[in-house]
Amino acid sequence: LQLFLSSPKPALRFAAMRTLSEVAVQHPASVAKCNDDMESLVADSNRSIATLAITTLLKTGTEFSIERLMKQISSFMSEIGDEFKIVVVRAIRELCTKYPKKHRVMVSFLATFLREEGGYEFKKSIVDSIVDLMGAISDTKESSLLHLCEFIEDCEFGELIVQILHIIGSVGPLTPCPSRFIRFVFNRVILENASVRAAAVSTLGAFATRVPELRASVLALLRRSLGDEDDEVRDRAVLLVHTFSGLAPLAAAPSGEDGVSSSAATLSPQEAELRYQLDEALPMSFSSLERSVRVFQAHPPPAAASSRVTFLSLPAVEEAYQPALPRGGAKKKA
Repeated sequence: LQLFLSSPKPALRFAAMRTLSEVAVQHPASVAKCNDDMESLVADSNRSIATLAITTLLKTGTEFSIERLMKQISSFMSEIGDEFKIVVVRAIRELCTKYPKKHRVMVSFLATFLREEGGYEFKKSIVDSIVDLMGAISDTKESSLLHLCEFIEDCEFGELIVQILHIIGSVGPLTPCPSRFIRFVFNRVILENASVRAAAVSTLGAFATRVPELRASVLALLRRSLGDEDDEVRDRAVLLVHTFSGLAPLAAAPSGEDGVSSSAATLSPQEAELRYQLDEALPMSFSSLERSVRVFQAHPPPAAASSRVTFLSLPAVEEAYQPALPRGGAKKKA
């Protein structure tokens, strides 16, 4: 296989490179003997061969060769299409989980290409990889979150912005300095379309719920959305402002033996209910909820007028199974 890597025939080089790539999954140390030959294929005119060479080098690389590999990939990424870039991004994610001490180098590398030209699938693969690394390597949470915040400042894909806003609302309040993320979120309320504005308002609500010290400042920002032209944005803002305005100030908790105050013991019933609604997942999907509500409205039970509607009182509606049609459609009768 090593001899085939230097073959003048592209088919042989590709076959050898693909085989080595598969072997490297289970035996990276054995394939590492071919690293010098594979590095010469990074500049191969056949982009499929070059991509296999890069991804295999990422599998066989050591902790000390990561920075050199990142430099090689930087020049390589600008010459290939998005479908090959996605393969490289996934390989970098796997390498980062293998050598977590080098997470700063690799996450910074991925964040750099978030700001470069690329399609939706390529950018989404980078965002998904960074989010996965945030869950696998706790040390990278805050720095990765800042990279994502910088990305949404100049992002053309609304779906990605909404996804990142949700992540900011989940992880941001738990960081040592949650206030640094408020600016990025509120900018989306000012500059983006209706769906992104609605997501940003909900994210501000998450910060106000989980970080009581920021509640007064966030409440002032939420009031600016009360006159939004979009119904969804305006309704979310009204609900949050009404909810937070009715909450009593959070009492200061006594410090424990370690000097850290515990606010869990001082939560009012309204505060505890608000955090429960924010953190607890729905017992059913939104599509199932919609079907149940429609059936409930069409056939309300006798006691529905005098009792509260809860998830338990809603009827369970199974999703209808629709068999797939055979390819080519139904055959015409002769």
